[in-house]
Amino acid sequence: MVTHTLIFSFPAEMSEAHREQFFREGSAIAIGSGLVESYRHERHIPLANDENSPVFVASALARVSHADVDTMRRYVEYPPVREFVRRWQARFPYQVVWVNTED
Repeated sequence: MVTHTLIFSFPAEMSEAHREQFFREGSAIAIGSGLVESYRHERHIPLANDENSPVFVASALARVSHADVDTMRRYVEYPPVREFVRRWQARFPYQVVWVNTED
């Protein structure tokens, strides 16, 4: 099992409703792809010192689990995933970092 963990920083103008839509669509694409074992996302819990973050303040994270590295590669190249990213980046440019780990 391999997990692709994405840490998102959304712009302030992206409403909570838009964020919920982002994850609803992302989850549907992930599960519908047949390339994902599990998908979950979680919101960041804000703290008073968030503005001191040296990189960015996280808004949320998503964990996408795959059977193996090859399946994960196929998923990130899956046309609906690429279109999803293109469309949401055009609407609300967000920052994201990720880490891939073996479970």
